[in-house]
Amino acid sequence: MRSHTIPLALLAALTLGGAGCRQSASDHGHEHGEEAQTAQITVWTNGYEVFAEHQAPVAGKATTFITHVTDLRTLEPRREGMVKFVMRQGEIVAEHPQAAPARAGIYLPGIIFQTPGEWQLTLLIPADGTNAPVELGTIKVHADEHGAAHAEFPEAPEGLSFLKEQQWKILTRAEPVTKRRLVERIVLPATTMAKPGFSASVVAPVAGQLLTAPGGELPLPGQRVEAGQLLALLRPSFSEAAAKFADSEGEFARAKAAFEKAELNYERTKKLADQQAKSERELQEAELELQTARASFEAAAALRSTYRQLSGANTNAPPKQADAFGSLELRAPVTGIVNQIGAGLGEPVPADRVVFQILNPEVIWIEARVPEASLGRIPNDADASFAVGGSELVSIEASGGRRVFTGLQVDPVTRTIPLVYEARNGTNELRIGQAVSLHVETSRAEDAIAIPDSAIVEEAGNFVAFVQVSGETFEKREITLGIRDGHWVQVLDGLHEGERVVTRGAMAIRLASVSGVIPAHGHAH
Repeated sequence: MRSHTIPLALLAALTLGGAGCRQSASDHGHEHGEEAQTAQITVWTNGYEVFAEHQAPVAGKATTFITHVTDLRTLEPRREGMVKFVMRQGEIVAEHPQAAPARAGIYLPGIIFQTPGEWQLTLLIPADGTNAPVELGTIKVHADEHGAAHAEFPEAPEGLSFLKEQQWKILTRAEPVTKRRLVERIVLPATTMAKPGFSASVVAPVAGQLLTAPGGELPLPGQRVEAGQLLALLRPSFSEAAAKFADSEGEFARAKAAFEKAELNYERTKKLADQQAKSERELQEAELELQTARASFEAAAALRSTYRQLSGANTNAPPKQADAFGSLELRAPVTGIVNQIGAGLGEPVPADRVVFQILNPEVIWIEARVPEASLGRIPNDADASFAVGGSELVSIEASGGRRVFTGLQVDPVTRTIPLVYEARNGTNELRIGQAVSLHVETSRAEDAIAIPDSAIVEEAGNFVAFVQVSGETFEKREITLGIRDGHWVQVLDGLHEGERVVTRGAMAIRLASVSGVIPAHGHAH
């Protein structure tokens, strides 16, 4: 008998021979001794796995096709409903409907092929208002019993037997091995922070009363403001304003005297240095003293000017009435959103209180602490992603961010180094100070053979996976693992693309294989 052929596009796997269910086609009782050889057909397509066994058919005589049907969406056997077998030989088309399974997942049609030769066999499975076709391939039909008895079958693949009934009980799943891009990452706890220059606090320079800007209202939390925008006015209290006024006048006088003294000293030292009576070092010291005194004087003059302008004073005398002072303008230092307000309209505000806190959350920094031992795993151009809780990873590089800084010093207590990334936060989903997880790339592999980690079983210090080579036969493979990306693991050796690896139930198959109690297809139908 020629082997059955299944189109590759339908992901069909066909095995013929004596391995597997070796029983008479009439009772499928798996009695050993004088067993007739059977052919096995395994097909995965259109959401179903079909595993069929049959003896060599004879024209005009019924041949039982023991057909196991598994729904690959639920991993359960098809428990009810009709299926139809369609046979084609040239212009001849015959149908054999089977009203219901003989038991859960197993149909036992007695199919009659009218003439010898090669027939194409298709199984139609009604589902969702359509018939899902499963191509079972080419069936060689013999002219008589003698030809069928002497039919030759190629050796079936060797492996571990795990019956469909066992697979259905634990809902075993096998999936094709695929290639994918893998990125291995180290996961670090991190915290978001405001980017320098993207946050600011407006502080009351003196104690006073908070007032609205002319023609405006006090900004509310959540309101966007622009850099330089007038937010409010602060009317200083008389006592503190007068004290500040006096202090500024006194500081101005002291700074002016010190500046004039330093200026005279510099001129005198310079003249003596020109006459070689003072050294170059003494001249440099005098010049430095003059520069320091000038800076102090200019700062004091600016402060004095502010308070004199505020009070409207034209002399050095302090104001003598409470309304002599005007109001200070409180303006936004940066563009952003008002996050906090430290006082209400008309409330007294003490000096140095934060009146407004402004944040621009469009660009933030994410800081993590890298263990000293892990720093060498992170390349200089490593991309990073972040996640909040169990949410999806967001690539920092893809969203327009970048790495900002890798620390130059190891913390002597925690033995960690700061790692800072800049991230775009246009939707304001991230909050300043929020805890996130930072996933930093350590290595990557393009077009890598990869399997889910659920397919990997550790055995005596090695890693193995189980490949389904036919409906009830599995092959144990030792595998060499590479990098890991989430639940996906690279396989460097031991598996090939397209093979079906067990991703659910692998441990059960392994335990059954070492227990020595795997039945040699001992189920009866």
